[in-house]
Parts: sequence; structure tokens; C-alpha cells
Amino acid sequence: MLPKISILSALIPIILFLLFCSKNSSRGLWVIFIYCIASFLFDVFLSTSLWAIEHTYLVWNIFAILEFSLLTYFFYVVIKERIVRILILVFLIFYLIIFFLFLSSNDDHFNSVLNAIGSVIFLSLSIIFFILSMRNSEASATFFSPIFLIVIALLLYISSTLFLYIIASRLTEKEMEQYWSINHISNILTNLIFSAAFFLNRSQHKNPSTENAVDFTRLPDDR
Repeated sequence: MLPKISILSALIPIILFLLFCSKNSSRGLWVIFIYCIASFLFDVFLSTSLWAIEHTYLVWNIFAILEFSLLTYFFYVVIKERIVRILILVFLIFYLIIFFLFLSSNDDHFNSVLNAIGSVIFLSLSIIFFILSMRNSEASATFFSPIFLIVIALLLYISSTLFLYIIASRLTEKEMEQYWSINHISNILTNLIFSAAFFLNRSQHKNPSTENAVDFTRLPDDR
């Protein structure tokens, strides 16, 4: 039951984005919307396709590179510091090298190394985002932005699943089924916070005073 709820929970932010954000959202929110769709489609594919069930770890590895690419682009969009953007590109190149090094040898089990590296990178980028937010002279306004909620959601998911990803390759299938509920619960909470961020975006655009709040995704050099 929990895995099904986890899969279906992705529909909530998808629907709310289409209702409230499709006409007036920033690039960062669009990236998360695409991420939600990709995550939902991969989960449905894994649960309905016999081929995917037989090649679960291969499908996970393929999704890992898509997930990393999307979230890397998200942080590249919302963080404007040039040195951090260069660091993000370095992270991307490093991750791709690790991915192709382990690609052929990890199709039959969970790639703990790849997923742990990705989690640590996004944990670091989330912390950098918060530090830069607090440095801003109007940081209190940033705390109530949709992007801030998105990063909170990502930080929650990463911190909840990091240890699980590290030990996953050493677990038996029975143990994986037992402990993977942590991932399902984290995924549900993440999707709910994504939904709150999309709803907040609608509220801000209905309130001009809130819409003018400082948001890293709205600066003029967003390109």
C-alpha cells in the first residue's frame, strides 16, 4: 500500500503546478515540475512493466542520471554566484565520470556509490543555497518563497535517504523491501512540500506585495 501511495503522491504537485503555476512560474519551478513527471513515469514503469521489474537496478541507474541532471540544473538556475555555478558544473562532470565507470558493473544491484555521491552533492548545494539566502539583505522574504520550500523538500529527502542509499547495496532483497519504506515516506513528504511550494507560487502572484519578494530565480541575470 505504501509504495502505491508514494507513486500517486507525485500526482499532487503535478496537478497543482498545471492549475496554479503553468503561466507564471520561474524556470526553477518548471525544472521541479519536469522532475516530478519523470519520477512518476519511472515509478509507474517500474511497477507495471515485466521488463522493468526484471531489470530494476538498471532502470534505477538510468533514472539516477536523469534525476541528477535535472536537480543540478535546478541549483544552477536558483543560485546566481558565479563560483558556485562553476562548482556545480564540476560536480556534474565528476558525477558523469563516476556514472560511466560503474555503469556496466551495477546493473544487477543497487549502486550505493553513485547514489551516495549524488546525495552528498545535493546536500552541499542545499546548504550553500541557505547560506546565500541568509546573506541576502532581505532574507526573511526569501524564506517564504516557493524555491526555498523546494530546497527544504530536497534537503528532507536527501537527509532521510542518505544512510539508506549507503547501505542498500549490502542488503538482501527482503531487507530492501523492509527498509525501503523510509524512501517511500520521504518521497511522500517531499511531494507534499513541492505541492505547498506550487500553491505558494499562486498565492504570491495573487498578492503583488508578496510577488515582489526577493527570490533567486527572479534576478535579471537568470540565463
